[in-house]
Amino acid sequence: MASNAQRLEVSFSPQVAEVVTILRGIDLAMDTCLVPAIVESDALGVVNLINSGHSVSAEVGMVVDDIIHRIRTSTITLVGFVPRKTNFVAHYLAKIALTVSEDPF
Repeated sequence: MASNAQRLEVSFSPQVAEVVTILRGIDLAMDTCLVPAIVESDALGVVNLINSGHSVSAEVGMVVDDIIHRIRTSTITLVGFVPRKTNFVAHYLAKIALTVSEDPF
């Protein structure tokens, strides 16, 4: 298995930050050959947006389109919702990201 924690030095809306995080998680799964995979997020609105399969013309739209394309062309089987209080690993990684000083990519 693999994990990643990184600090983003740009200001995104929370919705854009969530979709960027999901996109990077999908890329990590594909890069490390950990597929098929299920991607989970505690951002219900973002999960619903991705699973709708429709293009969005908002700020978040380009990233959502990238996610939808990766899902359709890979073995990512599901983007699902998990409540924050039950997703301990993601919460822990988010705390670690606050201490990271450089982007590993």
